[in-house]
Amino acid sequence: MRYLFLFSIFISSFSFGQTNIFQTWTETGAKLALSKRVGIGADWTNRIGENGFATVFPQISFKYKVCDWFRPSVDFRYVMKKQLDATYQAYSRVNFNAQFNYQKKRLSAGLRFRYQYQFSHLNSQYDPEFDKAIRIKPSIEYDINNSVISPLISAEFFYDPNYSDLGRRFNEIRYFIGGSLDLNGPHQIQIGYMFDQKINLPAPVNKQILSLSYIYNVKLYKDKKKVKSTGAKNTSRDL
Repeated sequence: MRYLFLFSIFISSFSFGQTNIFQTWTETGAKLALSKRVGIGADWTNRIGENGFATVFPQISFKYKVCDWFRPSVDFRYVMKKQLDATYQAYSRVNFNAQFNYQKKRLSAGLRFRYQYQFSHLNSQYDPEFDKAIRIKPSIEYDINNSVISPLISAEFFYDPNYSDLGRRFNEIRYFIGGSLDLNGPHQIQIGYMFDQKINLPAPVNKQILSLSYIYNVKLYKDKKKVKSTGAKNTSRDL
């Protein structure tokens, strides 16, 4: 917790003079491994601010393991976002993901490329978190020997591909520091601090975020041969 606090102070210093708000993001869901290569998932995410639920969305995902280091996937979200008049506007979004992984003993590194596309516009002002965007997310996780916590850090970069006055540029960076709990059984828990920083945009509003995630894993197939696992698991959450 001390390192999370120091990290939040360090990151916040980059946004001095800008508007900052605090939110809590929670995710609960389940992942089903249909086979060694195919998996599906469903989860529900709440983003809670000082005025209650700012954004909520269910998501379903389909993942395919091409090999140990490459796993493409597709996500569908139905997003409900609170407007200035306190009503919620809904729209749909699809994510196309390409996840690359590398593991060396207890160290796991990941690199995810995402193209996101939404079917309706919330407003006339572009929002990189919800509108069309290209996202690049490197991450590193380390499985500490004889420790229940595996620390994780990541940074995600948002690029606006649209031809507009503020388009064709990076406009958001999302930093994360936290860890996953190494629990026996199907339970997967992750907690961390995120700093969501807007860049190259007028009147930016940054977010300081407490992130909490719980996923229940179910395997619907049986291994023909049990292989002892060595090294860390990449359990970086997907927000």
